[in-house]
Amino acid sequence: MRRNRVLAIIMAVLMMVTLLPSMVFAAEVPSGALDGTLKIKGSASVGSTLSADLSKIKPAGVTSEYVSFSWSLKDGDLLTEVGTGKSYKVDEKAQGLPIVLKITGKEDKGITGSLTATSGKVAVAKEKKSSDSKKKETKSEETSASAEKKETETADTSSADQSNEKQNNEAQNSADQSNVEQNDDAQNSDDQSGSEETEEPTQNEAGTDSQDSETTDTSTEEKEQTTENTEIPAETKELTYSATVSTEDGSDVLNFGYVEEDYTEVPEAQYVSITNNGTGDLNFKSLAPEHFMVQDINGEPLKAGETATAFVQPREGIAAGEYKDTITYETEEGVKVSFEADFTVTAKKEDTSDTEEKSNSEETQDPEEKDDQPETPEAVYKLGVDNPELSFKTLKEGYETIEETCTVTVRNEGTAAVTLIQPASDYFGIAPATSVETDGDIQLEAGGEQTFTVQPKLGLSAQDDPYTQELVFSTKEDKTATVAVNVQVSVEKDASEEVPSVSADPSKVDFGSLEQGYGEAPEAQTITLTNIGKTAIRLEQPTAYNYEVGTISAEVINPGESATFTLQPKTGLAAGDYNEKISVKDVDGNELAAVEVIFAVTEPQPVYDLSIDPESLEFDSSEEGYKDVPAEQTVTVTNTGNTSITLQQPESKYYTVGNLSETEIAAGSSATFTVQPKSGLTKGEYLEDISVQNSGNVECYVNAHFSVTKKTDDNSNNLTGIKKPSDITDLPNGTEKSQKALKLPSTVKITTTKGEQKAKVKWDVKGCSYNPASVDRQTFNVKGTVTLPDGVKNPDNISTVIAVSITVNAYKGTEVKESENKITGIDANGKYDTNSKITFTAVGAGMNNESPKKGDTRYLPGSWKITETCTWDAAPYTATFRVSKAGQYTLSVTFKQQKYNGSKWENTGSESSQKVTFKVSQAATVTTAATATPKPTVTGTNKKSAVQTGDNTPVMTFVIILVAAVACIGGVVVYKRKKK
Repeated sequence: MRRNRVLAIIMAVLMMVTLLPSMVFAAEVPSGALDGTLKIKGSASVGSTLSADLSKIKPAGVTSEYVSFSWSLKDGDLLTEVGTGKSYKVDEKAQGLPIVLKITGKEDKGITGSLTATSGKVAVAKEKKSSDSKKKETKSEETSASAEKKETETADTSSADQSNEKQNNEAQNSADQSNVEQNDDAQNSDDQSGSEETEEPTQNEAGTDSQDSETTDTSTEEKEQTTENTEIPAETKELTYSATVSTEDGSDVLNFGYVEEDYTEVPEAQYVSITNNGTGDLNFKSLAPEHFMVQDINGEPLKAGETATAFVQPREGIAAGEYKDTITYETEEGVKVSFEADFTVTAKKEDTSDTEEKSNSEETQDPEEKDDQPETPEAVYKLGVDNPELSFKTLKEGYETIEETCTVTVRNEGTAAVTLIQPASDYFGIAPATSVETDGDIQLEAGGEQTFTVQPKLGLSAQDDPYTQELVFSTKEDKTATVAVNVQVSVEKDASEEVPSVSADPSKVDFGSLEQGYGEAPEAQTITLTNIGKTAIRLEQPTAYNYEVGTISAEVINPGESATFTLQPKTGLAAGDYNEKISVKDVDGNELAAVEVIFAVTEPQPVYDLSIDPESLEFDSSEEGYKDVPAEQTVTVTNTGNTSITLQQPESKYYTVGNLSETEIAAGSSATFTVQPKSGLTKGEYLEDISVQNSGNVECYVNAHFSVTKKTDDNSNNLTGIKKPSDITDLPNGTEKSQKALKLPSTVKITTTKGEQKAKVKWDVKGCSYNPASVDRQTFNVKGTVTLPDGVKNPDNISTVIAVSITVNAYKGTEVKESENKITGIDANGKYDTNSKITFTAVGAGMNNESPKKGDTRYLPGSWKITETCTWDAAPYTATFRVSKAGQYTLSVTFKQQKYNGSKWENTGSESSQKVTFKVSQAATVTTAATATPKPTVTGTNKKSAVQTGDNTPVMTFVIILVAAVACIGGVVVYKRKKK
């Protein structure tokens, strides 16, 4: 029997185990729109990791699988996305900026809408010294005994307080309970302090004092011992104490809207986040504002870098009025952080039901009883004022003090006492000069009076019309009993502050550097002048000594308007630095702004180069024994380098060479000499290169040709000379090495005894020194062999080899245009809202030049700006951002020009910018209060599917246990039957 009982118990346990999944599997899959409060866990400091706290999110059961994450840095209105994971590690670029977390429901999982949370400004993470941790451990040991005793004494009462505290953090009405507890504690404290004055301490209290004394002595000994064993560092870093406070929307103002007087439903609590930005712990004091319930942060010290969240909620039963309270958290270390809480309670509409009941009761009253009662005279409510018009002296904008104060006296001219209601004003401050107040109300007996002071409020801005307002005093007893006082004050602009002010953009322009002798100046830059003052300005045309200054686009610019002019270095400047400050002045000579310009002209490397014109001289042929010498021809030598060259007098064997006109020629200068065949030359071909030797060792010669024929009387066609083709110049760099590309003629002219004829020529192109791959300027000779036509004889063995000089220019480089710089991915006519992620790409002109040559140029994106400047170090030149505030924005991308020097790209110092202006609209707000429950849809006929519960617990294990339990029970039954 005992064994059967044990077996039955085991079977029952197994059955219970198999039933456990039923409670787990019943969990529902969350669906609907996101609601509740999203929080950020972690310390807002560099190096720490932040994560999302989804514990207060609705609907219940939402986990990271149901939402997507977006971490952004908030810089003003600009949101720059920095991560999309479940967590985000704070790096240095986030320092000093708040971090915004946005979660968006995944619609494919049944979750819609989005929530955001904002951290405090990111602080720099600092390591705590080991000595501080040791000191805290010692302090913890010292106070452990007293802490244990305190826990024992308050164990009976703490549970209720903890329960209330837990409810305070979770429920809307938590602030009411907190306030009641604070008031009860304060009252108990007063009662205890009063009893201590009249009663002697009890035995338990004396014992406590004794025990505390012993603990203190022990702690002192432990501290002394710790001090002896702890090595004191040479330098101790001083702790700093600071904190910041932020609201959920980042505005530093909590707006609770408005309710009607005698409201019963308190507006929902809002939250503020307080971040410890210092290096020391902060211990916050308790606070109890008059009109708002505020959660205390006094449980534990707020560690450095940590953030605490506290709720704020209006109190119940606040009288009618507009409340703009500044709430300040203060620490024992002297740190204060403040924010504004706004709440408006409107006056309740008068309820006439009591009056009607009273009237009805009087009508139904017995006439005899009514006659017996004495007649009570009806109360008369009337107010009067001594001065219905108040006018203040004109104030200057920006005033900080108000010297003038006006007074107005309100009289109770009725027959009954009244409760005076003081008016409120946006422009004037009203306060009772002397009064007897009861809960903020002023009581006036019949015939009594109350004097009020009236002053303009601080901060009123200047405007054309005066500030006027009717201050209406009324009574609680009769809303129609009122008296009005008209008040006005004018605020005008301070003429002394209307100083002309102009900003220049850019205020500094660097044109880079060019080599002396440059032919083209750097590209002109546009300067924009903006009137940031309050008065119109008449500008004077700016001037400069070494720069060309364009005409200013507008002579007069009004406040907020702009004018432009251009700046460009002059050409022909000698080597040196040309740094100037170009002043922008008004017509009176007052300097309003200045533009710093930088440009350098470098000393050129010595270049020795000469050109000769013509490069060949062809003299008419003569018969042997000629008497008339062909006319002389002039040759010009020009210095095409940048350095002076000394020429030597040329000499010739067969030609008479005239004296040089100049022997020293500067860069760009020329010298001339004449060439003429000598007389008495015998039959033959006189082809000679007449060289001009020079100090620059530049090859410079002219090819002269003169033919002397044999005097003959026969009719034979004999060769008398070959005319050399003209030199070929100005061929583009990279010209193909071929006869056709080099423009070599296929025929040349020859002279015979019967006149001129054409003869074919074969050029030795392969044998010349020309290199098509070179980017430098090349001058070379190509030799050719002339084939004489049929019938032409060469009895004098005249050379049939000729040569032609060819010049191929240097590579000048591909100059890309700055207008080819583009911004893609963002459209000026595109539709964007505050939820849009905007991604753009900057494309510089010439970026795709993968085989550059010396002198090629390109533009690379360097930086971009909307409100703050961000830079690129390397490709890809893409960025993503989101704007949190609707409005019109301008994206500006700056491109840097680079030039290829033959081995690498170098910055030229020139920059260009492209801009795109776009509009951002406010995203539609997702309403969560009226979310309809989606109706299930079934695809196909009689198609069923398992209900999704959100639970992934493996059920096979429990099924196996259930089968085993059933088998055991069956075995026991069979066994018992067999035994019977």
